Amino acid sequence: MKKFKLLFLISGLVLFISCKDFKELQVTGVKGFKINKIDTKGIDADILLGVKNPNSIGFSVYRSEFDVVYNGINLGKARSSKRVHIDGNADKTYSFNLKSDFKDINLMDIMKLVQGGGNGMVQVKGDLKAGKFWLKKKIPVDVKERAKLN
Repeated sequence: MKKFKLLFLISGLVLFISCKDFKELQVTGVKGFKINKIDTKGIDADILLGVKNPNSIGFSVYRSEFDVVYNGINLGKARSSKRVHIDGNADKTYSFNLKSDFKDINLMDIMKLVQGGGNGMVQVKGDLKAGKFWLKKKIPVDVKERAKLN
C-alpha cells in the first residue's frame, strides 16, 4: 500500500511538472571583474555575472565552468565554487572565481594586465548548469562586454 501511494505521488508530481511551461535562465551580462591577486605566477580574480530567472519556481545553479578572456588575453577558466539557489522571478549577480597560472601567457600580456586598469573587454564563454530535482539543463553562455576592472 505504501508503494502504491509513493508511485501515485511521483506520478502526480511528474504530471504537474510536465504541464508547466519553463523559460530558460538568462545571463544578463558581466557586472564586474575584480582582481584579488595578480603576480608573475598567476591570477586570482572574481567574475560577477548577472543571472535572471523569469520563472516563478526557483532553480539551482550547479558547479559551472567558463573560459575568460580579458582584452584579448586568455586568463583561463572561471568556476563556481558551490551550488547556488536562484529564487523565482529574480535578477541577481553571482560570483565565479578565476584561478589560473600564467604558463601559457607571455610577459608583455601580464604587464598589460598589471598596468591596464580601467574598463576592458571581458568575454565569458561556457555552459551554465541549472536545474531542479532531476531535471538539469546546460545553458550556453557567450557574453562579451566592457567591465570595470577593480
